[in-house]
Amino acid sequence: MSKIEDRNPLPTALLATPAMIRACADRDLGAIFRLAQDDLGFTLSKLARLCEMTPSRVADYVKGRAQVRQQHVVERVSQGLRIPGEMLGLAPQPWEEDVPAEAPAPVAPGTWTRARRTAGADRREPGQRGEADYWEPTPRDPSPDAPHPFGDAVELSLDVDIVVDRDGHVRLTYRQVVLNLTGRPLTRMVRELWFERTRGRLTITPTDACDRQIAIQRLYDTTGLTKFACQISPPVPPGETTVIEYVCEGGMFVDATYWHQAIARPTRQFSLSVTHHGVAEFRGCGAVEEHPDGSENSITQHTRWSLDEDRLHVTLSRQDLVANEYVTLRWDVVHDSA
Repeated sequence: MSKIEDRNPLPTALLATPAMIRACADRDLGAIFRLAQDDLGFTLSKLARLCEMTPSRVADYVKGRAQVRQQHVVERVSQGLRIPGEMLGLAPQPWEEDVPAEAPAPVAPGTWTRARRTAGADRREPGQRGEADYWEPTPRDPSPDAPHPFGDAVELSLDVDIVVDRDGHVRLTYRQVVLNLTGRPLTRMVRELWFERTRGRLTITPTDACDRQIAIQRLYDTTGLTKFACQISPPVPPGETTVIEYVCEGGMFVDATYWHQAIARPTRQFSLSVTHHGVAEFRGCGAVEEHPDGSENSITQHTRWSLDEDRLHVTLSRQDLVANEYVTLRWDVVHDSA
């Protein structure tokens, strides 16, 4: 692939057609991919490579078997096909600034390895080794002087803590330890949050646990959904880590009690903790892992729970998750009517 093709996969003439404009406005990924196939001869494999998907997932969109649900998927299509963010209802994307990336440093043998995992296979227990599809660091602390592969940021840990009060009001805390594996300083990370029910606009506030200044930039808001960027100052140099922690309030659990977590980038350690107050009866919980190719498997065996009087505590821990996976935890409770 030539550099010109890599930087501008979709020519301006195609982007300006009524069919492409309509497909982008509707966020119809299937129509966008079909236009790229028909006009440019793009294969499923090429589209998958550009948009960081599997060919089978691209085929699902093309054949209408899947509809986009996550904002970060639309962002990857914008990035991969160089579709301006405005056409897809996004804020201007980082690539639109046309800032050239630094050339990646060569990777030292044995520093980072990429292994293969059978799609849909269950994960191993902590401490066990096996085949997986993830970036695996050697046991040493990251150093800015050490070589790393060029790519995305990696989440060494992602902890999600959900506290639900007796009225169903939620206090949600995110804590992530991020390793910058890009070729330039990391200045921001885009995230999104969604609740079926809210008590007004969701609020997002950085905590004092952050080791840098974090500013929240709201990018997109609808009822229950907010997309935002964590602006990081000073930027995180390549090969270094940072801690980002923020609290979201305003969401509610009324009828449905579940959390659906999208995994935006390779994640070494993932932990989801739920503390639910005012519980009269606990009827059970279940957890499912959805893989990038659409396959699913139960991970309920990795949940732990306890009920102390009227307070329920449920935890779920996973390892070595890859980008575009989803983890869903559901818990069934009867609320205290007092």
